Amino acid sequence: MARSPRQIESMLQSKFGFSPASARGRSKDHRWYELRLRGLPTIRTKLSHSKKDVGDKLEGKISRQLKVRRPFYERMMSCTKGREDYYAQVKKDPYPPFGTHY
Repeated sequence: MARSPRQIESMLQSKFGFSPASARGRSKDHRWYELRLRGLPTIRTKLSHSKKDVGDKLEGKISRQLKVRRPFYERMMSCTKGREDYYAQVKKDPYPPFGTHY
């Protein structure tokens, strides 16, 4: 399902507790969001200022930046997985694991 950057931003902030991140030293054509959970490295993702829907390939990248597999990400965005489900998932089984570059 195609989603706009605004829809994804709204979900990340209101449902999953992400906050706008400092853009210092980063591209100005994207908005950055981050989540800090005790005992884990900061989780960061970025979204374009564009109003165009986010494509399938880009949503795959976002799911990896959020440290979850794509099916879990889809359940996050379709409201069948909530904040506590997400937090438990990234603590128990982050994908890709922290420290892995993709």
